[in-house]
Amino acid sequence: MAFFHFFGGKGGVGKTTCAAAHALRACDGKARVLLVSTDPAHSLGDALGVPVGPRPRALRVGRRTLHALELDADRALERWMRSRAEDFRVIARRGTYLDDEDVDQVIGLSAPGVDELIGLLELRRLSRLGKWDVVVVDTAPTGHTIRLLETPEALERIATVLDEMQAKHRLLAESISGRYRPDAADDTILEIADEATGLRAMLGDKAQCKMTWILLPEAMSIAETDDALKALATLGMEVRDLLINRVTAHPSRTCPQCSPRVHAEAQAIAAVRGHFRKCNVVVVRATEDEPRGTAALLLLGRNDTVARTTNPRIARTAISPLAELRRASVSELLPKGRSRLLFFGGKGGVGKTTCAAAAAIALARASLRVLVLSTDPAHSLADVLAMQVGDEERRVPGIRGLYARELDARAAFDKERARYHEAIGATFRALIPGSRMEASYDRAVMEDLIDLAPSGIDEIFAIVTLIDALNAPPAPRRGLPATTRYKWDTIVVDTAPTGHTLRLLAMPRVALEWTHAVLRVLLKYQRLLGLGNLAADVLSFARRLRSLETLLRDPSRTSFVAVTRAAELPRAETTRLLTALEGHRISCPAVVVDAITVGTCERCRRTAFREAAELDALARSAQEPRSSTARARAILVAPAVYPPPYGVEALARWVGGWRRWHRTGTRAKES
Repeated sequence: MAFFHFFGGKGGVGKTTCAAAHALRACDGKARVLLVSTDPAHSLGDALGVPVGPRPRALRVGRRTLHALELDADRALERWMRSRAEDFRVIARRGTYLDDEDVDQVIGLSAPGVDELIGLLELRRLSRLGKWDVVVVDTAPTGHTIRLLETPEALERIATVLDEMQAKHRLLAESISGRYRPDAADDTILEIADEATGLRAMLGDKAQCKMTWILLPEAMSIAETDDALKALATLGMEVRDLLINRVTAHPSRTCPQCSPRVHAEAQAIAAVRGHFRKCNVVVVRATEDEPRGTAALLLLGRNDTVARTTNPRIARTAISPLAELRRASVSELLPKGRSRLLFFGGKGGVGKTTCAAAAAIALARASLRVLVLSTDPAHSLADVLAMQVGDEERRVPGIRGLYARELDARAAFDKERARYHEAIGATFRALIPGSRMEASYDRAVMEDLIDLAPSGIDEIFAIVTLIDALNAPPAPRRGLPATTRYKWDTIVVDTAPTGHTLRLLAMPRVALEWTHAVLRVLLKYQRLLGLGNLAADVLSFARRLRSLETLLRDPSRTSFVAVTRAAELPRAETTRLLTALEGHRISCPAVVVDAITVGTCERCRRTAFREAAELDALARSAQEPRSSTARARAILVAPAVYPPPYGVEALARWVGGWRRWHRTGTRAKES
């Protein structure tokens, strides 16, 4: 069995880069190394500078070879299901009133988010091939990494559901023949339960795996690290190694950007060392160029400075300051209809939450009633707003008409599950005593249906609350126009990083398929039991899903703003995001490029030169697609600020500095 080395952290902290650099150095130690990305928004190929896919790709590292792959969750699930599907059908036929068509529809749904369920199983399968000594894992951002590591609990639930279905068959077999002989279906249930036990033991065994947690020297990254380490401890996984990435070197002279940044980062590093006393803390200096390709990655962390020979010489006045660009209005991002959704999304760590919160503040100050809502399981909205935020709407102090909420997807799903179980319980309690049905077994099967929902269904149960929020009537308030129909003019949504946001946008369709499958099952049981209002409740949920799907594709009510940075890797992922949004038919009228350099030192001037080139490339790739009447997407640029803009007043000042980028006359010139 190979040794697993996981690299985790908040989106955008450099997990992929650090994992790749570690894997390359491990090859120097003569280990046979496999580097795997489990993030659905893969960027491993971007970091390595070569295409990487679902099959191991060999890369030469000196005299050694590194293998790298980007996990294809759907293909891995298909492989896992292939050898078990017939046993699942047998178990369902024995323990339910489903036929093979029903079973295939329930277990055959394509489920976005299956990367979290199947990822750990696939990693273990790869390690058992015996080809590698070390498997280095580049994980998804925090919230979804925690779910990946909860795979043992998910497998235990599946084994329990199957065992309860099989229990009815065992009882009938014993009543007929006097004994029960386990068969292949029982073996499959035991295998899944054993996988759960084995994975749990592996994650808790320091001889089999370890986790290196990566963070940036920033308050928000430190807060998320604290939460993540506590969550990992509950899963039996202790983190001993912290890597503080992209630490800024002192500028050659006083700089309005670098000088306060260096000071703030020094305070953050001291806070990390003081708070995480039991951890080994390693500091890695920032590089001017993104480390891309094996040669650059091997140097990461080994040199404090970047070779100057590759840096362009630029004229002192080459970069047009942001002040010369036209001020951007956040209102131009809004759809034209009433009661609107405005999504902010992009690669982890590019500033989605900060941009969403700042935009919400600007819209509220324009006399709109705004709810800013976080759907990221690793919420940071409260940190950005510098206030307590929970799963209920809370007024943001100092801004009339602005409220904030962090969706608790699991709580929403648990609430729905409890309602479902109560409805099932009421039905079976009303059965006539002495019924010929084995009621306890059928009740367990009915209750289990909701636990067979696709991975990620909890998020969709939470997100349908958007429908409720958009359609909610306004609370009575002095001065509110009599024509006002809705509680909110706009809901600003702070999303999870790219891969999981795209999963969320695909979930209404998948959840609708699952809901229809459940309805078919309920109708079969309804003929035998009568299920009261349960089927009607499921049908109501299906209607809300259809409404959500329609809403997302209505450009008069929904817009998606892509947030990125002026660097090659974020730009590459943003281009893929824009293509995916086109495929989902979701309007994306603008891209916000965050943290544009405004410093004056030599390093900042070189960075600004590179950013100008990236902005030009982004403007070319971000054109509104495929229509002769479509307008080009707006490119808005937001300045880098240190310390970051936390709190209402700081966010309001920062969003006032957003500018609209024009390619003409803004490109840096080489001297």
